[in-house]
Amino acid sequence: MAGVDHRIGAVTSGDFTLAAQCWLSPGASHNLLLLHGYFDHVGLFGKLVAYGLSRRCNVLAFDLPGHGLSSGRPAAIDTFDHYGDSIAAVLGAVQLPALPLWVMAQSTGAAALMNFATRHAWPFADTVLLAPLLRPARWGQVKLAHSLLRHVVGSVPRKFAVNSSDAEFLAFLQEDPLQPRRIPVNWVGALKYWLASLPLEDLGVGPALILQGDRDTTVDWQYNLPQMSRLFPGCHIQQVPGAGHHLANESLALRQRYLRAVDRYIGLQAPAEAA
Repeated sequence: MAGVDHRIGAVTSGDFTLAAQCWLSPGASHNLLLLHGYFDHVGLFGKLVAYGLSRRCNVLAFDLPGHGLSSGRPAAIDTFDHYGDSIAAVLGAVQLPALPLWVMAQSTGAAALMNFATRHAWPFADTVLLAPLLRPARWGQVKLAHSLLRHVVGSVPRKFAVNSSDAEFLAFLQEDPLQPRRIPVNWVGALKYWLASLPLEDLGVGPALILQGDRDTTVDWQYNLPQMSRLFPGCHIQQVPGAGHHLANESLALRQRYLRAVDRYIGLQAPAEAA
């Protein structure tokens, strides 16, 4: 995109080295932090990077520990605190222009953001959550399997879910060399501990726009959405009919539908409407 300055570098967060990227756009009116989900990395979020730039936002994104180009055992984490701390480390290391900062987080990225909210000062003027993770689907079965297996195996094979109606994206995931092929058992243990320790009460960071597909079989959204209303009182919940879990890479028509809601919520202008 003409005039956009792209930078990539390393940020230290505890024992992790994080791969962070920033796109700076001339005439920007906002800064946007993008947070990816479990198994993801920044390379899968080009559509949302392009969206942010088209709305006159500078865009900051990084690979969570154990993901993409960041260090750490693939898809593993000992505590979700490492995810929250990684957000603080990147925001502290990357100097963005003095503009309103908002955040858009997908799934586990939303969980990382909630962890951050309980332990760090909140810098965001607006918050958008895409299919946020609290309880995953079939949580009772997952917890039972973890209890039975955690002293026996270190990881289990991953099954690639049909989490989007974009067939090209699903095919790409199968070939992506940065996709973990196994689920570390310690990640499930870290999720169990985080959920048990998270009070389901006001996080004190204001409302959020929460977008949720009704064909999502990855998270238990029927349980999660009422709890999100307790964590973000006054939140705006909007379902996206026909959408799966990976809203960041849903089909063009479904992305356009929910991004119009984001435009209204943040107060952004689509290119055709810009002065």
